[in-house]
Amino acid sequence: MGNRLWIEGIVFIILGLIAEIAGSILKVLNATKRPYIGYAEAKVVDIIPVERDRYAQARFRNRQAAVFEFFADGKLIKIVDREDIYPCPYRINQRVCLSYDPEEPQNYCIIGKEQMHILAVALNAIGVFFILLGCLLFVRYAMRFHL
Repeated sequence: MGNRLWIEGIVFIILGLIAEIAGSILKVLNATKRPYIGYAEAKVVDIIPVERDRYAQARFRNRQAAVFEFFADGKLIKIVDREDIYPCPYRINQRVCLSYDPEEPQNYCIIGKEQMHILAVALNAIGVFFILLGCLLFVRYAMRFHL
C-alpha cells in the first residue's frame, strides 16, 4: 500500500506538470495570434449613432457604435467601434479587452473569449489540482513512516 501512494503521487504530479505546460503553450500561441502587441482593457463610455457607408446595403441609414476608452502609454484614448453591427453588441460601462498598435492606438482589434484561452485556463486549473493531489498523496505516504 505504501509504494502505491508514492507511485500515485508521482503520476499525479507528472500529469499536473504536463497540463501546466500544455496550458502555458496554448496561452503563448493564443497571444502570438494577435495582430498588435499592445494590450488594454477598454471601457464602453458611450453608444452613438454613426452614418453608414453610402455603399452599404443596409436597411437603416445609421448604425450604433460603441465608444471605447482606454489608456495607451499613459494617454487616454477614445475610439469609435468600426464594426457595422446593428444593434450595438456592447452596453455602456462594459469592459472589453483589445489589442492595439502602440505606435497608432487607433489601430486595434477586440479580443473575445477565444476557445483556446478558455482551454488554456482550464488546463492550468487541472494542472494545479493534480499537483496538489500528488503532494497530498506524498504527505500521506510520508505520514505512514512517522506513526
